[in-house]
Amino acid sequence: MLYGVIDIGSNTIRLMIYRVDNGAIHPVLNNKFAAGLAGYITAKGKMSKEGIRKAVEVLTELRTVTEQITLDGVFPFGTAALRNITNTQEVLDAIRAESGFAVRVLSGEEEAEFDYYGALQSTPLDGGLLVDVGGGTTGISVLKDGKVIFTGDEPTGGTHMTL
Repeated sequence: MLYGVIDIGSNTIRLMIYRVDNGAIHPVLNNKFAAGLAGYITAKGKMSKEGIRKAVEVLTELRTVTEQITLDGVFPFGTAALRNITNTQEVLDAIRAESGFAVRVLSGEEEAEFDYYGALQSTPLDGGLLVDVGGGTTGISVLKDGKVIFTGDEPTGGTHMTL
């Protein structure tokens, strides 16, 4: 079975396609588009019309790609770029109307937990700390005995960090 995942982040929008065989997940395609959505957020925390247009443009292109492949499902989700704005619903409505994608916005905790499960695909982790520095947030997962025991999401990401 083939599945598509679309990750709408602060800097990039990524399409990943995975083949699932007997519970094992195999990456087939990983295509990243620079969108820079964090740069379209106004001082009042709203995504501008230009930012909405950019998101819709990229997602409409991805709709065309996903329609060329027989997929068993496509799962679009948004992270900090959509979670931390004041007009989230307006953006989601525009995306759905133009691209047909019903985007699910992840909470910070969900995003951190998904980071952990994604990391498990390439590295077995029984315990420790997993940190994902994204464009708009930093996700933190604490692991013990192969389980997530804490997740957190800090509103400081790569586009906002001062070193």
